[in-house]
Amino acid sequence: MSNKKIITFLPLLLCFLHLQAQLEKTIHQTFFIADASSITVELIGDSIAIVPWAGNTILTETKIELYDASPSILAHFTDKEKRYVIDADTSANQFRLFNIQQERKPIRTRHGECPEIVHIRVFVPENFEKESDYKLVRINEH
Repeated sequence: MSNKKIITFLPLLLCFLHLQAQLEKTIHQTFFIADASSITVELIGDSIAIVPWAGNTILTETKIELYDASPSILAHFTDKEKRYVIDADTSANQFRLFNIQQERKPIRTRHGECPEIVHIRVFVPENFEKESDYKLVRINEH
C-alpha cells in the first residue's frame, strides 16, 4: 500500500475506532405501586427525569454510556455487579425507588479510568404530582 493510501485510510480507521470506544446499554424495569400515597426517587445518575405517563405502574429506563471499555466490562457491571439495578421499598404506604449500589466508584481498567454517563427516566402514573424535585404524591381522586 502506498503512503498516500495509508494517509487517506488512517483518519478513517481512527474515526472507526473512536466510534467503537463508546458502549451503550438501556435497562428497563417495572414496579407495581399498589396503593402507595407517595413516591420518593433516590437514584444515582448524571441526569434523572421524572415523566408522567398513562400507565398504572412505574417504569424506569436507565441508559448507560461507557467509554474506553470492552463489552465484557459493561456486561460485568450490568449483569454481575448489578451496578445499575433499581429496587423499591414499599413500607408504610410509601414507595421509594433507590439504587442497589448506593456508591459508584470509577470504573478502572489497566488502560485507565472509563468515563461513564448514566441517564435515568422514571415514568410515573399521571395520578401523581410533584411535591418536590424527587417526591411525588398521589392526587386525590373523588
